[in-house]
Amino acid sequence: MPGAHVTNLESLERFRSSLVLFLERAGLILDEVGEEVKRTRIWLQSEQRMKLALEMKRVHRELETLESELFSARLSDLAQKKTGLQMLVNQKRRETHELENTQRKVAAWSRNFDSSVETEARKVEKLRHHLDTDMVRAVTFLKEAIRQLDAYSSGGQS
Repeated sequence: MPGAHVTNLESLERFRSSLVLFLERAGLILDEVGEEVKRTRIWLQSEQRMKLALEMKRVHRELETLESELFSARLSDLAQKKTGLQMLVNQKRRETHELENTQRKVAAWSRNFDSSVETEARKVEKLRHHLDTDMVRAVTFLKEAIRQLDAYSSGGQS
């Protein structure tokens, strides 16, 4: 009975090396995804809320100042100044409403973060688990297969 003719172990070794490189790169990318999810949660739950709160305080102060100036202009009966100030007050009120809407949206995104983003992040963790277990086993299998084929092709000498 004739034996198998093993001719090219280098191809298997190159494939194994490429698989190892792929697993390293994929691991780095999955780590980056996990870190980005954490950064997004922190940004959403703290940084963005603080930024909006500070912006809201600033706009409220400006609105109060403009309303005070408008009140003074009404008392002094300066029609032209009243019109310009009224436009500015209306603009600041719109800006306040826009900020309030943005704050509501950020609060909603923060509430829904776990159900939307974390669901997808779990898929990434499943992929991570697959790469760390099954694919590492595949690399080990290839290494052992190469070793055995090399031993076989060299006539049973290990």
